[in-house]
Amino acid sequence: MTLEFKLPDIGEGIAEGEIVKWLVKVGDTVKEHQAIVEVMTDKATVEIPSPAAGQISAIRAQEGQTVPVGSVIFTLETAAAGKVPAASGGHGTIQPAAKATAPAPKPAAAPVQAAAGRAQPTATNQAQPAAAATGGKMLEFKLPDIGEGIAEGEIVKWLVKVGDVVKEHQAIVEVMTDKATVEIPAPASGKITAIHAKDGTTVPVGTVIFSLATSGGAVAAPAQHAPAAQHATAAARQPVAAAVSTAPTRAASVSSADSKVLAVPSARRLARDMGVELGSVAGSGRNGVVRRADVEAFAKNKTASPVAANVAPAAQKQAATPLSFAPGERETRIPFRGVRRKIAEAMVRSKFTAPHFTVVEEVDVTDLVALREKAKTIGQESGVKITYMAFIMKATALALAKHPMLNAHLDEAAQELVRYGYVNLGIAMDTDNGLIVPVIKDVQAKGLMQLAAELTDLAERTRAGKVKPDELKGSTFSITNAGNIGGILATPIINFPDVAILGVHRLMKKPGVVETPQGDKIEVRQYMNFSCSVDHRLADGADGARFLTYLKRLLESPGLLAL
Repeated sequence: MTLEFKLPDIGEGIAEGEIVKWLVKVGDTVKEHQAIVEVMTDKATVEIPSPAAGQISAIRAQEGQTVPVGSVIFTLETAAAGKVPAASGGHGTIQPAAKATAPAPKPAAAPVQAAAGRAQPTATNQAQPAAAATGGKMLEFKLPDIGEGIAEGEIVKWLVKVGDVVKEHQAIVEVMTDKATVEIPAPASGKITAIHAKDGTTVPVGTVIFSLATSGGAVAAPAQHAPAAQHATAAARQPVAAAVSTAPTRAASVSSADSKVLAVPSARRLARDMGVELGSVAGSGRNGVVRRADVEAFAKNKTASPVAANVAPAAQKQAATPLSFAPGERETRIPFRGVRRKIAEAMVRSKFTAPHFTVVEEVDVTDLVALREKAKTIGQESGVKITYMAFIMKATALALAKHPMLNAHLDEAAQELVRYGYVNLGIAMDTDNGLIVPVIKDVQAKGLMQLAAELTDLAERTRAGKVKPDELKGSTFSITNAGNIGGILATPIINFPDVAILGVHRLMKKPGVVETPQGDKIEVRQYMNFSCSVDHRLADGADGARFLTYLKRLLESPGLLAL
């Protein structure tokens, strides 16, 4: 039997995807759930798995080509038609090439790392025909494959309730894996008849999580309502944010037409919370995709709304009074779920598995500041933003080459300490989805300009949710930098199973003693504090102190970085 595989919905509101890389070629025999192709949207790069075992008979899109959702991207020859699973929210739209049938329900949104997690079919779901979404029948929606090697997901928040009439692509539920929290959309228009998993429940891939009664014809548009206002406060709607505004939000009426506007999920959530109609927001993304920043800019510039007019006189009266909380806001309860909880689990494992020892060094970076100013001009000529971090990364790689006991991992299974002859630096980054640690590979072999360019690119893609799965693993040492936010000192927690981590702190001016041929003198100098935490089981405090001393030497005389 020949199956034509259509590009599925791989993100709420996403209308197309770019073919990044084919992982198979024509003639290859593949297994069910084997990764077939990498596809990139404005939100993420994901691996799409095979819906069944068989042989690849044709590839319909070239690498680098952008194809609309619903386009056939490859064909698959299966051994037996009876063994091919119906598409049910996890593997895209599948149609026999020689027989026209109604399209299968579209799958759920893919997260930052979507690939070949294995969905275990349920008896209820197997009984549903592939055309259930258009045949006026009951669709049992099972949790789709939502991450590479992910076997389960946690229900973070239901955005609808039983009895709600929903549109195709409307966000139904937020689901969290250990890498991302995503909104899963409705595979078809219809009515929610049952919700099978409660908020906070962890369910295996393949488990039916809600039931949807679809209609054979048009489905009546749902009454305008705000799922966020009905089910949670704005703070509870974003439990995974690392730093969000805690200003009160208002219940908003969101037009059902918003579900057809091309927008990234974070923009949809923010629009619901702020009462902004997405249709009124100009998108700055490719093909007019609305981003979070677009919603924020629209809300900031919106000055003539009835709400603003109503609150202005009250605000003027309160201008001279002390700030006070609104009624009922003495407490806010936020569910401890999502990426925030996963970060907590990782921190607890690291802190209570590895006995931490932290050593601190004060570094006079006056010469580094002067050198960086000169480097900025050179970088601008090539379109590269030169930051202090590029110098720190280079100095770290040189220091680790001299002190390799910190450039290591603990292989717990083999009970071996693995020391590396290369440096892959994990750089901790503060994002809307929590603390993410992407990795820059082979730092020891790269110059300052290349490191600066790669760091800028990686930071932008990480904060936009476009970082690739292989860019989130493989670190041999980590750096966390909160200096641009503030704080003169911290004791960072190791990115386990790394052996050590470097903390970078605020740049500050203060008096310093400078040695001259005429004697010591005091002048204004610039300083930064660096802290290094090590796993005391595997390295001693003296190792961390020697590493920091060498790093100090390099950064205080940055010309040494060229050696």
